[in-house]
Amino acid sequence: MSESVPGKSDTDLAIEAFVDSMEEIHPNLDREEFRDAIDRCVREALDSEDGGEESEEESDG
Repeated sequence: MSESVPGKSDTDLAIEAFVDSMEEIHPNLDREEFRDAIDRCVREALDSEDGGEESEEESDG
């Protein structure tokens, strides 16, 4: 996962690696649906983290 892939962010590569790992455990996994669900969860977590930091900075000033 340390290799850079053109057009894919580190987050995308991490999600792909996670989905690959889960597919080994659950071979009947719907890969696309699972990947989309994980992607949404990660994006929401990143967005809420970014928003939380902005709110803290605004309240300090």
